[in-house]
Amino acid sequence: MKLLLFLLSTLCLCMQDSAVDDGPSFSFPEPNDYVIAGLCEENFGPNEKSGFFESPEYPEEYYAKEDCLFFFEAEEDEVIQITFDKLFNVEEDDNCQFDQVEIHDGRYGFSPLLARLCGTVAPDPVTSSTNFLWVGFFTDSDVEEEGFRAYYKYIPNPNLPVTKPPRADIDTPAIVGPEDCFFKLDENFDGEINSSSLINALIDQGRYPTSKVDCTWEINVPENYKILLEFQEFLLTYVNECQHNRIIVYDRYALDNRKVSEFCSTTAPPVMTKTNRAYLRFVATKAIGGNEWKLIYTAYRDKPCNTTLSFECGQHICIDHELRCNGRPNCWNYPSDEENCHANPPLLQGKIDAALGAVMTFILLLTFITIVLSCRHSWLRTKHKAREARLRRTVERSAVQYLMDTGEGPESSELATMSPPNFQRYKRPDAGLQSINYLPPEGACSSVPRSRNSEGSNLSPHMNDYLEQLMDRRSSTGQNISLFTWDTVDKPSASSSKNPKTVWNVFV
Repeated sequence: MKLLLFLLSTLCLCMQDSAVDDGPSFSFPEPNDYVIAGLCEENFGPNEKSGFFESPEYPEEYYAKEDCLFFFEAEEDEVIQITFDKLFNVEEDDNCQFDQVEIHDGRYGFSPLLARLCGTVAPDPVTSSTNFLWVGFFTDSDVEEEGFRAYYKYIPNPNLPVTKPPRADIDTPAIVGPEDCFFKLDENFDGEINSSSLINALIDQGRYPTSKVDCTWEINVPENYKILLEFQEFLLTYVNECQHNRIIVYDRYALDNRKVSEFCSTTAPPVMTKTNRAYLRFVATKAIGGNEWKLIYTAYRDKPCNTTLSFECGQHICIDHELRCNGRPNCWNYPSDEENCHANPPLLQGKIDAALGAVMTFILLLTFITIVLSCRHSWLRTKHKAREARLRRTVERSAVQYLMDTGEGPESSELATMSPPNFQRYKRPDAGLQSINYLPPEGACSSVPRSRNSEGSNLSPHMNDYLEQLMDRRSSTGQNISLFTWDTVDKPSASSSKNPKTVWNVFV
């Protein structure tokens, strides 16, 4: 019985050792200590076929506690070769544990190690097996030496086949390796990474279904910020079987000694980095679709906060004010940044505000146009009435002047002899050679008060009615009516003693 208990306890201990510890529940980095990830970095792209790179201040002594990165990416059919100068001096140690140059065959610091270099003897040339090469230079706080200088060049990959193999059937499971599955997220204050988006990306690239994935996300936030990573969902297919599925978080470099946390259990506590760069790595060897997880990353600063540009998250950290009410819980431990928000999401609210603004602008523009047209119509109507009044006064004055010049007006019996629409000449017996043409009224006489025309004049009532009817006809038709014109008949001959004839025409 004791032997059985001993075997069971030993088996439990072995199972516990086989699972990677998820680490402490949470720990804050040292406050107000900001490290800029890209402070000592150089990146060489496919078009930079050859060149030199060196340690800081070479050939002078390099700095203490220095971390530098040199990253090379050649064309797909090329590899990278590095040759060091003879003057090579990095603090010597049997295991290169103090100062060292690390060369990794791939895109990351966790890619296979090609060489770890130190000492005073220049190493042999180093050549990658892929089109990526990762070179890191790390120093401690004690001894500083001259450092190194190296020459790199891209050369054709000698291991590539002359002809490409036939394309595998789409249903054949493939292996998506770390060099092929890389995502870079730059300069955002927050974001989301989840397993569903990964599967969708692999489907879009024609690399799903797959038997194995090893994918990495590089997260960069603005300088002088750190990164908070919180899992909103975390469900792995094989619990505590890290060899089958795990998530790893690195700080600044995707390097084994910069690993912050590794999760393969049922929970994943929050993680805070010391720098403005983090790497998230997801490895799964089978049942890829059974893993469901969602991570929210947030750029944060330590207190005290800038009350204008920041939002306080509890007692320790601040986030950018733009993250307030953005639909994501960016504050650590408690989503205070999503409290007391508008009922509508910010994006929807922005669309609603834009639509309301457009409607209000249209209404204001329509109102302005209506006011302008109304004012113009009123001005034209006033102008029209004023011209009518001036014309009426002119006609009345002309008629009065005419009658004053010719004597009393015509009798109604004489006006009655004129029949529309022909103009006929009316001759007064005592008017001499002067005459007037009238257009007789149509219908009844106008109802306009006669006192306006007859007062102070010698117009007969019939003439008043006639003139008012002419005015009413003009008002109803909207046409200009010229009531009086003066025509002078042919000048008399020298032998004639008569005066020239003056004809007064009345017409519409």
